[in-house]
Amino acid sequence: MKIRGIEINFLALLGTGLLIASMFFPWWSFALEWTPRTDIYPYVIDGPGSELVGYSRSPSMSILTGVLAACILMMLAGGFLRGKAAPILLGISGLLTLTGSFLLIRRLGGVAARFHIPLHGSGTTFYEMMIIETWASLQPGLFLAVAAGLLALLACLSETRLFRGG
Repeated sequence: MKIRGIEINFLALLGTGLLIASMFFPWWSFALEWTPRTDIYPYVIDGPGSELVGYSRSPSMSILTGVLAACILMMLAGGFLRGKAAPILLGISGLLTLTGSFLLIRRLGGVAARFHIPLHGSGTTFYEMMIIETWASLQPGLFLAVAAGLLALLACLSETRLFRGG
């Protein structure tokens, strides 16, 4: 869409906004029957469960945060740039966002399995010879990030000559 001579890709800008918003919401949460909820963001574990898991921030979380920050910048730039650079930036940011989201969930699934916590839903786990009820849930931050990645890929397609018909 053109506004006063500037061509803007609103799908890219919407994806940028969603990815920024995803950083402020948890991506996964879990709770044990005797503890408050622990929230997992791409950059930190917030809550008492970090002691159970054994860390509050892993090296992979630092890498994911850097990748997501780069994706935000690439989506933003792709929303305003024209030519061959825009679809390349948008495609890379969309693929990296979706890949990062998948890898975080895969890692969380491994941690959850190690402690017998479901990735999504309720169940029981064993902790220091006790049976404890657990609850876990995928959270809005993850869904916002996936939507942002998909919007970046759609914005990439909208920038190609094939899609524009030119």
